Amino acid sequence: MSTVLDVAICLLLIGVAVGTLAVAVPDDDWRSTVDGDPAAASVGAVTATVPVANDHDAHGTLAQHLARASVLAATLDGERLLESTYPGATRRAVERRTTGRVRITARWRPYPDAALAGGLTVGPKPPSTADVAATRLSVDSGMAVPEGVDSTESLATAVADAYIDRLFPPERTRIRLVDRRVASRTADRYRSLAAVLGVDVAEPLADASPKQANERLASELADRLEAGMESGSDTAGPVPDGTATADVEIVVRRWEP
Repeated sequence: MSTVLDVAICLLLIGVAVGTLAVAVPDDDWRSTVDGDPAAASVGAVTATVPVANDHDAHGTLAQHLARASVLAATLDGERLLESTYPGATRRAVERRTTGRVRITARWRPYPDAALAGGLTVGPKPPSTADVAATRLSVDSGMAVPEGVDSTESLATAVADAYIDRLFPPERTRIRLVDRRVASRTADRYRSLAAVLGVDVAEPLADASPKQANERLASELADRLEAGMESGSDTAGPVPDGTATADVEIVVRRWEP
């Protein structure tokens, strides 16, 4: 379990240096699409406070926690990019607030077959003989749909930029890099991700320049994503649809014995 890397949540959940982090409750239109399924409705409406680290708590709906935990738990070609206790804490919080006959899967994948993807599963698998009802929800990932995409290179760049800036919002991260209370933990988090990507961020961190550090990380991530797209499909074919970047898909399955 990594106390150092759990500083990620302070940024990912629109964090502040101290206190409780709050996430907006979904609007009525969003809730109305799931009201027919009590289990799905509870995921979108029930709130929880999930411990992060360093006396921080994150507060939001179960759906919001699941979405953000999925983004934070992302892997690249199956390798975890950042370690954190938050996804596990989210899983436990959701388990305590749902019945034993509910299985919830949250998935984030910016485009089909992307090498970068995250997810979280809560609850047991339904029995093969059970009558299963499923409801699908779409939750904001905190990243915008890539615009002006006309090639695998531009899609990879847009997704990589969005993802790295989601993990390290430049303005808030700069403040943390010059705050003696959290500067070391924030820098260690950068170094951890940089090690996975094989990127040197020593100079940007010494200068407390998250923008420059983000550019280096995003550049390498974009190269990896583009290489994955080109190796997995006909390069002359259409550019993959990147609209899923903006959403985390949550599927709630419930069943009767």
